[in-house]
Amino acid sequence: MGKKLGSSETNSIIPIKRGGPLDRFRYLTSSDERILEYDVDRVVANVRSPFQHIQILHTTNFGNLLVLDGFQNLAESDLVYTETLIRRGRIDYTGKNVLILGAGDGALLWELLKEKPKMVTMVEIDEMVMKLCSQHLRTACGTALDSYTGPNHQIIVGDCLLELDKLKASGAQFDYVFSDLTDIPLSTSVRQEKEWQFLRSVMEKSLELLNKDGRFLTHGSGVSSIQSLKNFEAHLANLEPAVRFERWQAFVPSFMEDWVFYQVWRTSEE
Repeated sequence: MGKKLGSSETNSIIPIKRGGPLDRFRYLTSSDERILEYDVDRVVANVRSPFQHIQILHTTNFGNLLVLDGFQNLAESDLVYTETLIRRGRIDYTGKNVLILGAGDGALLWELLKEKPKMVTMVEIDEMVMKLCSQHLRTACGTALDSYTGPNHQIIVGDCLLELDKLKASGAQFDYVFSDLTDIPLSTSVRQEKEWQFLRSVMEKSLELLNKDGRFLTHGSGVSSIQSLKNFEAHLANLEPAVRFERWQAFVPSFMEDWVFYQVWRTSEE
């Protein structure tokens, strides 16, 4: 082949699988849109809710994997994602009031409840995600989604922006707010302007609910999405009131890449 093409070098690349009954489920993308192949051997769920396309795919290496609108969200193998987000061992949640936005897989709620908080309030818009995860992702969410109310937790099914407004009107205050919603957009193009505005609104409304010394924690994107992370940090720099942040990262198995996480706080609290 090299001689026919007049090339001095050739390289054999494994072809993308096509034609098999599971092949269309095997391929997802990294944070910077590189193709990733997964060892999917069974489709556990493949449905559409009023909000998004929900898939739970069983993989040999990662167990059941939650995929929303074509993006991998969490697998049974991904405890490191949740532990890194909450900074387990570095933050003491004992007796604290915590708010979770999103995280419909239930893993964040499940792990936070182990930290003996005073109360965890979770807001998730898609009840179908929670029901499917409570059935098929129990390694990650345990019994957290079995009941929407408990001694120290409550789950609100609703739009997070509307619920943030309600919480502000009620005078609610939190020690920690977690945003585990949509990923950071890849660019600042007009097409993704609404996504950036949504993230900005979430951050601004969340900061208003934090008490003195409160912290806002969220996930970012993969480390290889350099420009996307720079864009996010530029948005942080323009928030009012002014904030500071720190970032850290960890390798998430089912993402097949290092993922970046953030902690944000108001500079007026320093």
